[in-house]
Amino acid sequence: MHENQQETTADADALDFLQCPEALHPDLQPHLRDGPAGKMLHHPLLINVMTLPGHHKADNMMYLHRRQAAEQSWQTQNWTRYVVLHERPYRAEALQRVLSAAGLSFDQRATWQLIKAIWIDSENVHEHDQFWAATWNKAASKLTLDAREQAAFDDLPDRVPVWHGMEREDGRTLGLSWTTDKGVAEWFAQRYARFNHRPASIAAGLVRKEHVKAFLLGRGEHEIIAFPDKIDHVVVELCTSTGVRPARS
Repeated sequence: MHENQQETTADADALDFLQCPEALHPDLQPHLRDGPAGKMLHHPLLINVMTLPGHHKADNMMYLHRRQAAEQSWQTQNWTRYVVLHERPYRAEALQRVLSAAGLSFDQRATWQLIKAIWIDSENVHEHDQFWAATWNKAASKLTLDAREQAAFDDLPDRVPVWHGMEREDGRTLGLSWTTDKGVAEWFAQRYARFNHRPASIAAGLVRKEHVKAFLLGRGEHEIIAFPDKIDHVVVELCTSTGVRPARS
């Protein structure tokens, strides 16, 4: 097929979607909400920020495809595929269903590989903080670390200096995510500060290696997972540096 023929076919397909009105699938209707440009769709399997009222053929097709794929993944116990078929804001909930219903053992490295992958990809950890805290509470570094992470972890001192970027200076928002790279913490502090329109702050402390749940290197953040009550000598101060954007390794 020539290039102009391909363009004609694509134009015809787009025109078909516009000229053939189709009501939104009943499963999706409760998930319509106001968005920045009219109504948007926010379903666990489908997010569309620009819907066209009465023309939902593409939405319905995508939803039904993903629903079938998710059902098949559940039946075949392809847990990673099941979770990632969900839109990013809903993956923690999908992971929670897998962990509670599928009987995955927290004593298996494969379980922690799945948990780590979803954690690393999450941008809304704070919305599921109880779930994440309960999950990481079950972790042990001997199971969460892969070979590269284990080698890097072995090189750390027994009391690991860690930093935590935040957008307030009272220390009340300390979480599970720390880093051994101060520049990365500063970058996150400035990112959160811009988003929340508050001054950037950074917390510093020390954590014993026995209290580290995981050391994640995949996104270049040198992320330490540790509960804030296990961080000693915490000092919080205003952050004036722009920091260093993490680079995937």
